[in-house]
Amino acid sequence: MSQQHKTEASHNVDSGKTLGLLGFLMMIGVGTLQMQPVLGGALVDHWGVSLQQMGMLFGAELIAMAIGCGSSALVVNRWDRRRLCQCGLLLLAGGSALSALHGEYWLLCASRAVAGFGGGVAQTVVYATSAQRSNKDRTYAATNIMLLLWGAISIGATPLLISAAGVGAVFLSFPLMVMPALAMTRLIPRQARLPVRSAEPLAAPPLTLRTTLLLVLFGLLFAGHGVLWVYQERIGVSIGLPGHVIGAILGLSTLAGAAGAASAGILGKRLGHLPAQVIGFVGSIVASLAIVHGQTPLVYAAAAALVMAVWFFGLTYLFALSAELDPTGRLTSLANAAVFIGQGLGPVMAALFVSGNHFRAVGWLSASIYAICLVIAFYVTAHAAPAAPRGAPQL
Repeated sequence: MSQQHKTEASHNVDSGKTLGLLGFLMMIGVGTLQMQPVLGGALVDHWGVSLQQMGMLFGAELIAMAIGCGSSALVVNRWDRRRLCQCGLLLLAGGSALSALHGEYWLLCASRAVAGFGGGVAQTVVYATSAQRSNKDRTYAATNIMLLLWGAISIGATPLLISAAGVGAVFLSFPLMVMPALAMTRLIPRQARLPVRSAEPLAAPPLTLRTTLLLVLFGLLFAGHGVLWVYQERIGVSIGLPGHVIGAILGLSTLAGAAGAASAGILGKRLGHLPAQVIGFVGSIVASLAIVHGQTPLVYAAAAALVMAVWFFGLTYLFALSAELDPTGRLTSLANAAVFIGQGLGPVMAALFVSGNHFRAVGWLSASIYAICLVIAFYVTAHAAPAAPRGAPQL
């Protein structure tokens, strides 16, 4: 590659346009994840899907997303990343368009799995491209903020879109977003950018009991979240809240999550890993039980905001710990796959416990998972360095 081409590649990957594209791809790639509470309620009310079927449906999408993330991560450094991303986007668009047809339940599950797999592939390219940018910390922070803001918007807008054009319009919105994204993929470098100076590559440390339990912790963290998240709209309905109010509460709770992540960034290493996880998991346990036992709109809204704030607060520290334990980034990539496995298993487990309009068992299941997480966190965070090593990613 000529020096001019290297300079152009560096300029492209570090440009603001590329950063905007990475955020946009993440918005598309996570599929229905952020709007699942309101979309799930609409599937029950408008398409006749049962609560158990709803949990299985979203579980299939997210587990397929984990498979897409994991399988594409194995080839992202060898294949043309731009083409890989385009293939993932086309799968996501095709699966979403098929979902809008309102066919048989098995077809809906299959189409969401296809869309989820494609979204996972697109996310892998986002992470791989982000790793090539000069300022990785700002890149991850910016894409996370964009994703959280999109979550707040999509949760609030989904009920309006459903009332105006039906449930199918939600699924059709993804092919519409994919079309401009496909044109913008020209900003993605086809291959990993090589460093100017040759150096010995860092060898990823082997998995130990501690790092393996950290991956389990990531999976359980998102399983506990997924158990409750998909039924939060139904819980609001059960206490008499109208749909637009529930959408506003859940949208604002997403902003509370952004505030939690920002708080973690401000505190940084002034707070150790163990105290951060105690705050995160104890707060999540309290909020999970308050959501299902509180019978007033005020308690519902406060608990929804609390669970998102403390959840993202603890998650920020967990990702920082994974980077400290493995500077090569392999552990963080494995954690991302564990994330979607947990997020997919959560709704499936909840579907086995939910009964009619009684959701207390779901809240206790979520709280129990968080309690297990807290126990694991005591071991995983033991002997964690009080400050990140020089050169390691900072919170």
